Amino acid sequence: MIRKAQKKDISRLAEIEVFGKRVAYRPIFQDDNGSFNEIQVGNIIEEYRQNPERLAHIRVYDDGIVKGILNWKDYCENGRTDEIELFCFYVEPFFKGQGIGRELLRNLFDEAERRHKKRIYAWVLKENASARRFYERNGFAADGREGLVEGTTAFHMCYVRELDVLWPESESRQKQGGEFQEERSGANV
Repeated sequence: MIRKAQKKDISRLAEIEVFGKRVAYRPIFQDDNGSFNEIQVGNIIEEYRQNPERLAHIRVYDDGIVKGILNWKDYCENGRTDEIELFCFYVEPFFKGQGIGRELLRNLFDEAERRHKKRIYAWVLKENASARRFYERNGFAADGREGLVEGTTAFHMCYVRELDVLWPESESRQKQGGEFQEERSGANV
């Protein structure tokens, strides 16, 4: 079951996040200090306890054990409010390959459609081939944006999923040149 994260989940959220980061990023960055000294469960627990508002958009996969987490935020730039940024998305490595990540994404897609968003994007390390394949299998595509990850020599890429949202009749028409036209996202994923 997918549900909103609660205060009682904080230690498990931190545990999944830390282990997920170590498994995904340590082979890429080869940074034991960063992976084992800087990234600590206790520090993340403290961050969540001091800032409980950070739980607002976190969803967990919980079938009696919290096995995966997904965090997102509304992305607003240049007046655009139709995008969601996906970040902090990890499935406990022991439970990978069971459809947990896909279920968390489906929940996010539903939330995005309810909120009338047109796209979801995530920055993915270029060297993280398994994450890139996962996003591609779930309807995301690299949009050509790349950048250097701050403080490293690694590059990340932006992956975007266009949402095929059918807007309610009152919101779906836009007057253009004297005619009303249906406005709809172009992706059929």
